[in-house]
Amino acid sequence: MSAIFNASRDSKTEIEYETISSTSSFLPEDQTERLHNLISKDQLDKLHQAFSERPDSQVGFDDLRSLLLEHDITFNDAVYKRLFLKINQNRDFRVDWNEFVSYLIFGFQEEDPSSQKESLILPISVPPSVRKTEHRSTVCCVALLKAKSDQVPIEEVTETVNFSFGGEDSPEASGMWVTASHEGMLRFWTSHMEPIRTATSESIHLKMPTWILAVQALSDVSIVCTSSTERELRFHETIASTFTLRMVIRSMPHAVYCMSYAFYNNGKVHSKLVLGDYAGNVRIISYSPHLRGPFQAKPGAALIEVVWTDVLKGKIPQMIPKEYINLHNEMITCVHYSLHMNALFATAEYRNTKKYRGRCPGMIMVTYDERSNFRVPLGVSTFFVAESHNIVVTGGPDTFVRIWDVYIPTEPSAILTGHNGGIVTVFVQPEENKVYSVDYQKIIKVWDLQEHTLLQTYGELVRLIHPSETDLTYFYHSHLRELIVAGRKLISIKCCPRVRVDLTDGNTHAAPVSVVLYNHLFRNIVTCGLDSYIIVWDPWSGRRKIIMKNCHTKMIYGEIIDIEITAATFDPLEQFLLTGARDGSLKIWNYNNAVVVRNMSIMPDQEVTSVIWVVDRILAMGWDRQVTEFNDVEGREYGDPKKWSKFHTDDITCADVKLGEGVVTATYSGEVIFWKLETGQPYRRYSVMDPTRFIELKLTAEEEKLMRQSKRLMSRTGHGSGRTSRVTTFTTPALPKPEDTRDYGQNVPISVQAVLFLQKRPQTLHHGSVFISLDTGYIQMYSHHQRGGYMNQFMSVHKTGDCVLTMCTDRKNRYLYTGTAFGYIKVWHIVNYCVPEAEKVHVCMPKLRLEFIFLRKEFWVTRAKRVVRHQREPLLVSSYKAHLKAINSISFINLPKIVFSGSHDYSCRLWTQGGRYLGTLGTVLPWTKLTPFERAGDVNQVYRLPPDIKKVASSTTLKVISGLQMDRPVKRSEAKAPEDREEQTAQTEDGYDLKKIFDKPLKEPILGKHFTLPGKSVMDQRIDVDTTQSYIAVYTHLKVHNTEMLERLPTPAVISRVAAENYLEHYVPVEGKVNLSGSALNIKQPPRRPASLRPKDPRNMRMEKTRGDMGPGPSPSQQSQ
Repeated sequence: MSAIFNASRDSKTEIEYETISSTSSFLPEDQTERLHNLISKDQLDKLHQAFSERPDSQVGFDDLRSLLLEHDITFNDAVYKRLFLKINQNRDFRVDWNEFVSYLIFGFQEEDPSSQKESLILPISVPPSVRKTEHRSTVCCVALLKAKSDQVPIEEVTETVNFSFGGEDSPEASGMWVTASHEGMLRFWTSHMEPIRTATSESIHLKMPTWILAVQALSDVSIVCTSSTERELRFHETIASTFTLRMVIRSMPHAVYCMSYAFYNNGKVHSKLVLGDYAGNVRIISYSPHLRGPFQAKPGAALIEVVWTDVLKGKIPQMIPKEYINLHNEMITCVHYSLHMNALFATAEYRNTKKYRGRCPGMIMVTYDERSNFRVPLGVSTFFVAESHNIVVTGGPDTFVRIWDVYIPTEPSAILTGHNGGIVTVFVQPEENKVYSVDYQKIIKVWDLQEHTLLQTYGELVRLIHPSETDLTYFYHSHLRELIVAGRKLISIKCCPRVRVDLTDGNTHAAPVSVVLYNHLFRNIVTCGLDSYIIVWDPWSGRRKIIMKNCHTKMIYGEIIDIEITAATFDPLEQFLLTGARDGSLKIWNYNNAVVVRNMSIMPDQEVTSVIWVVDRILAMGWDRQVTEFNDVEGREYGDPKKWSKFHTDDITCADVKLGEGVVTATYSGEVIFWKLETGQPYRRYSVMDPTRFIELKLTAEEEKLMRQSKRLMSRTGHGSGRTSRVTTFTTPALPKPEDTRDYGQNVPISVQAVLFLQKRPQTLHHGSVFISLDTGYIQMYSHHQRGGYMNQFMSVHKTGDCVLTMCTDRKNRYLYTGTAFGYIKVWHIVNYCVPEAEKVHVCMPKLRLEFIFLRKEFWVTRAKRVVRHQREPLLVSSYKAHLKAINSISFINLPKIVFSGSHDYSCRLWTQGGRYLGTLGTVLPWTKLTPFERAGDVNQVYRLPPDIKKVASSTTLKVISGLQMDRPVKRSEAKAPEDREEQTAQTEDGYDLKKIFDKPLKEPILGKHFTLPGKSVMDQRIDVDTTQSYIAVYTHLKVHNTEMLERLPTPAVISRVAAENYLEHYVPVEGKVNLSGSALNIKQPPRRPASLRPKDPRNMRMEKTRGDMGPGPSPSQQSQ
């Protein structure tokens, strides 16, 4: 439709404004309307003066264009029309100076990079994980054997990213946790808080039990250092799952209360162990980590035991000690050494206000023997150094969090107030610009580092930890972004975790996306979610332009609760946004500045399922079972809404409008009613369970009662006309019911999930113009003509239990895009579906195959094709899985041919018409540059798959999204005689010979006669992999069965006799002297001894026993023979 408005009061020229969506596809001009980029300051001053000289300081359509031309700012007709509509927010077609400047301000706000960093969810939104410590007493210290250092050399500093590829969870990247209790028990944990082993740190001389004060992990040399009340430092080696005492430094001047460790990954700089004691002294031990420095294993020196004075004298050459005596007057509470700034930071608490009078150096920074005092009343309990921002965040007993510039110690740059207890720990996420602080009452607060505002207050620790537990230990893992809270429990809290790009591309909303819309005027995408957010996106750059939170709210018992947004649409000129919520409320937004223009409601606590905005009217329908009409005429917009007659007997699920002709509504029970748009009167009613049956239009019992009361009242007052309204009914010739319709029975209702009007189809008896999607998976086609009705239906899904939840079409109604409950997007060619034979056009299949790779031939008929193989119309041209969960809304951009879908998995994804994946709105990955003037997608480009879809995608989805078909060419089988064709059984429908595809099958048995498959074990055999080392020894996890004694076979008789022979029987000793001159030796043979005097050989005895068992054997003479 179009509306005629006067462009200027001084001009008689009339300008026709059509619906933006109807003309946007015909704009080939690649010209921007970003006026703020074209105006200079001098031009802005001249324009302000020109506006002031006009009557009422307002200009019309032509006047504004003339002013811009005077300052050399030109636009063509189409672009200037769009620009004027953007500036004219009051919809009066007159522009004043405030509207003009507001448009310029909004343009600059869109380019503000800070708007991109606003998070959709709270920094701490994941439930914490809790487990037992398995210590006998409370955990007093937590340390981390890191895989890499938190401090990076300045030459290796790179830009931080807010995503990861999943390798951080591995032991090589995340390290091991070490917890310790006072009695000396240490436990090692994986990064996921799974126990590994237990160890004990004890004194080697004293017989009394030890008392651990602090634990520090020296990660680059694989050492764990513990300090105790015995004034000892014990260095334990942790290589290869061991815990061996390698070095002991005894007789420290004072017991060490806190420790810190600084090192670089490259090992080129000396690592530094910083020690703070009870007397206010700080000591630093420096050494080179090359070959593990002083902790290298040497032969003959299993344990090195020294006293601190020997270390100062250089008895251990690898260690370089340095002392800062009386750095503070009180006990050192926290220490840190920055290798980048080459500075030492040490803090102490000064609670004796009468002694120090508030002028105490709470924190001291030492750089090249120069000290800088950061004076804080009551001192500092904890601090965190962010080297990338050159700031220090401190917290102390005065409940304030202070942010300091490291080079300006005189005054903090910001003071964050809001805690009710002393601060016990603080840490910073520089890449997220967030500060986290925890107070004595276990309350965590999150602050914005730049704007110094409170973002979140997290009090879940109060519920998880007993009130009597106050001495808790905190440790922040900067690599995994986890805060560990240790006491009698181990609690892990994820603080703004990174996005795992190996699992997902990111989320668009913090809850399921309910509605996605494309605004042709501003060329942006608007998404609404069940989190009550409205977000405006620039699809061409992937940027988030505007985010509106808490759009629909409700106060329950004094608490403001967000209400889910369930429906949304634009006004005819697409300047304003209308949203409907689950509680029945409706709001009109000027979504460029997040201002609510108008509030409405259909009925309290009745969900709005569909909204329609036509010229001068707003239609809303939902669970109140009727259509509510609101005026959109200036001066009458705040009157009472008009209620259409209640003909529905169940909740309305969906509705759509045909401009200038009619409205269709459908319910959960399968009722479909067509209404006249101008009068609001129904003229046809159908039931999707039996669409060819005539149903008379009757009011519900409640509506009839109200109608009788109103007529009685009118008759009493004499204003009644005496004429009763009569609903004319029409009968439709029954169409044959499709053969594949399922019989669900009369008692099982079939609900309608979505309806769609085809705007280009005429209102005739023979043109199908309305698609109606059922929960059975079928889509029915109706004609909205007065004598029309049901025409045909087709199966729209290929999985049992799936159904179409949302539908849309292109501007010319050539393609139908459907989104299903299982996350599939299907594209249907509907040009020739339900139209007269004379209007059907020829379909060029080769052209469709070039655009839709789904149509190309395959070896096997896939499941999506098998369902529609006997269906001629509509033609399925594409099918792929786009989301893991249901698709709630789908829309199409005509000129660039982009399909975008909003799903229940919190994401809105963009696709080409052929099915290539373009990206997810809100992703942390680089965006593919798009333009609204050119078709999206490149034939030669290889597209990637969404990570979550890649793991579950079928062969069809892989082919469609990637755009690659990896099938090898197969020769078609030659023509054969009819008798040969009967013998050919392995033949596919496409004419491929399976014998040509596969090689000869192997003969049975394939694995031979000497192998049998082992039986499956009933019990699930779980392998616990040892991840404590840098590599996994797989052979240690192999299950080796014990060897069994082999059964010895009986020895043959011949071998037994040979084995029983005695070599002494053939031995002839030599007697006498040897005559060397003779030719022979004088050998005398000894006499043969009787058998009774011969020595008995045990082997002979064993052989005789064997012979007795075997029976009589042959005689010696027989053997010789």
